[in-house]
This record gives sequence, C-alpha cells and structure tokens, in this order.
Amino acid sequence: MTINERQSLYVQPQFHTVPSFYGRQFEPVRLEADLFDCQIEGVFPEQLKGTFFGLGPDHQYPTFEDDIILNGDGSLLSWRIEDGHVDFKSRYVQTERFTAEREARKKLFNAYRNPARDDPDAPGLMQRDNTGNTYAWYFNGRLFALREDSHPNEIDPVTLETKDVFNFDGALKSTALSAHGKVDPVTGEWWAFGMYAERQWAGECALIVADKNAKLIREEYFVAPYPGMMHDFAVTREHVIFDIQPFRVDEERMKKGGQFYAFDPDQPSLWGIMPRDGSTSDIRWFRAPGVVCGHIMNAYTEGKKVIVDAPAAPGNSFPFFTDVAGNPTDIELGNATITRLEFDLVGESDQPKVTRIHGAVGEMPKIDDRFAMMRYKYGFFRGADGLNRIDWDTLEVRNYPMVAPNVLHECTFVPRYEGAAEGDGWLLAVVNHAATNRGALVVFDAMKIEEGPIAKAKIPYSTHMTFHGSFAPGVL
Repeated sequence: MTINERQSLYVQPQFHTVPSFYGRQFEPVRLEADLFDCQIEGVFPEQLKGTFFGLGPDHQYPTFEDDIILNGDGSLLSWRIEDGHVDFKSRYVQTERFTAEREARKKLFNAYRNPARDDPDAPGLMQRDNTGNTYAWYFNGRLFALREDSHPNEIDPVTLETKDVFNFDGALKSTALSAHGKVDPVTGEWWAFGMYAERQWAGECALIVADKNAKLIREEYFVAPYPGMMHDFAVTREHVIFDIQPFRVDEERMKKGGQFYAFDPDQPSLWGIMPRDGSTSDIRWFRAPGVVCGHIMNAYTEGKKVIVDAPAAPGNSFPFFTDVAGNPTDIELGNATITRLEFDLVGESDQPKVTRIHGAVGEMPKIDDRFAMMRYKYGFFRGADGLNRIDWDTLEVRNYPMVAPNVLHECTFVPRYEGAAEGDGWLLAVVNHAATNRGALVVFDAMKIEEGPIAKAKIPYSTHMTFHGSFAPGVL
C-alpha cells in the first residue's frame, strides 16, 4: 500500500454549513462544556433562582451538503442561577440514533425523516428520527428532550444525563409526541398531539393528554384533510385547535431521495376546532389562504368565537424545503407577522377573520404561561431586529433592537414572584455573537424591554441555535 493510499483511509468528510431559517447558514459547534461561575455583566435579580434550559440542533458528524438544521443532533444548554451566580453546562442528548453514530464514528442518518438516504451501515432503529433537538420541556419536576416525530428522552435536569425514552410508562400508542405541548395552568395537564401517529403518512393524528403527574389519561385519533405539517397547536379552556400547514408529505418523493416535506403554495392552511370536552369526530375545519404558521402564541375562547394569536407568513416559512415542483421559494414571503385569527363557530364562513398587527414582524412567540388558554394581555417574540413585546389591549409593540451580527434566540418568561401580575417578571434568552465567537444568557425586565438587558451571564463561545426552552424555578 502506498503512502497516498494509506492516507486516503483517514480522509474525513468535511462539515458543511447547515441551511436554517431566513436563509441563514450555521456551522456545527460540537462542544460539550462546563463553566462554573460565568462572567456576569450587570446584576442578576435576587428573586431569580432556578435553571434555564435551551435545546437545539447541532450536527455531531458531517453529512450531505443539502442536509438541514432540523436533522441536527439535540444539544442541551443549561444556566443554573442562584444568588446572582450562574453556572453553565451543555450536553448532547444521547438518543439511540446519536449513540449509533458515535459508535460508528460517522453520520449514518443523512436526511431529515427519510431513511432512503441512510448510510449502508445504518442500523434499523425504532427511534430512527429521534434527534431530541426541539424543546427542552420542564414539566412538574421532570425534564424532557422533545422531538415531534418520536417519543422524547427524559433528561436529568441537574447533570443533563440522558435517561430512558419516555412514553407515559408504555401507555402511549402514537409513535409521535409533539414537540410543542400545552400545560393547563388550572389543572396542570399536559396537552399534546402526535402527527403521523402510525407512520402511514396519510395525515393520521392523535390527541394526547396526560395529567399533572404525567399519567396518560386520553388518546384519540383523527385523519387530517391532507397530509401536511402540524408543528404546534392550541388549546383554550373550551376548545382544541389543530392547524395543518401546507407542507405535503409524499412517500414516493421520499423513496426517490427527496425531502420529507414540500411546500404547496396552492393549498391553504386548515384549522380544525373541536370542543375540549368533546371528541375528535366533532372537529370543524376552517380554511386560511395565505396564512402559514409554525408556532402559536396563545388562544382563548370568547363566547362563540375562538381567537388564535400566532406568527403568520404569506409563504414558505421553512425555506430549506422546496415547493412541490422542486423549486426554491421566496425567503421574503416566509417572514412572519404576529397575526390574530378569529374563528366564528356559529357563522357560515369557513374562513377566519385575519388581522396582521402592524410593526409586529417576528417569530418564536412566548407568553406568561400562567395565562395560557385564556384571555391575556402580553405576548413576547423574537423580531427581525431584536426582542419584542405586544400589548393585546392596545396593540402597542415595544422593542429592544439587537445590533447585527448578534443573534437573539427564543425568550422565556419568568414571573417575578408567585402571584405577580401578568407580565411582571423577566425574559431570559440566549444571545450569540458569531463574529467574536462569544455568547451569553441575557435577562430583561419584561415590562421595560426597551431599556435593554439588566444582566448577562457570558460564556466564551457562540452556541448553536436554540429552538425552544423552559425555566425550572427553585434550586435543583
């Protein structure tokens, strides 16, 4: 064997930048770290005690050049806050898929939700799609790494050690559990869904409800009018709202190596509404042309109307998916505006009243979760130029601009104290500065966001994108 032949055995595939939202490209970070006593700028409030968890995708190994951010391995971030001090920790979610690739020392599962492009050495896994990369979900003392097409992994909230796959003690029949759940602030219940619950790709979906102790108490099925995307949904005190977005699943396209989803510009989003105490057979479907939603801010019922507030775009908000003809779509049409949809449950129209809020361009909405499922006043969201708060009583939007190339991730609201008024508390968010490779957890006074952060806990690198996170109050 020649020297060149021997050297070729050790040539490694190259990491590509990963297509993400808004046309951005991200480099993998691939770092697990511990930092005791972060450098603090400003003062962390004395009442702010607990752990902020963030979760996002970060590719462990190189993959195809056309891979997308949604296919990245789950990486958890935690900031433990106590007495003005902050300790940082990051760990990969050690899913079955992650472990198989680490043992093989290479990428095995090369495309998002499409086994047709798997490496020949890839093992057949029940949890093939579970990267555990979407939502760090803290629920009644337990932490889960959620991914909508799979069962989540439970995570030790102190060490970030990955525990077993969670399926409500074997009671869950659906193969999927939504990455977005809703906690009822009155009952403590966990409301969720499972899209493509049987992996038939026909639009089959499960409504899933667990009690406050994570015991499954309800699971019932329906079939959506077409096989589209449902990433988030809404629950009010009286109704459940399912939103099917115009991204079609086509098994034949996948078999040919194509994408799992493709955007259908001729198909409206569909919104199915059922009584909360009724059955999925009671769902009434509404059409919303030109309304494409990835996330829901909040929803509530008012008389015979259901109000849903959400970021809505006129076009493809997932630009790394082509349209059904295989063509790229206009990135600008994927920019969302905070929008109110009003569904008249007694009227004859099958379309909601759609009101886009002027000046409220942005995504990743959050609220004071104590007011979920009911009429509320404040919503928070990440704008194109920073952090925003909308007052739904006045429609006033307040903003703190972030200077490029800073990147602000999704925020999380923490009340100032038990019983505080709505919105009286703090907003926590991760900020990255790629140009200097530095990052921080930032804290805003939620009622004074325009004044800027009151404190920062700095870390010496720029983290991967975090999708969704939560806050565990108290010292764990």
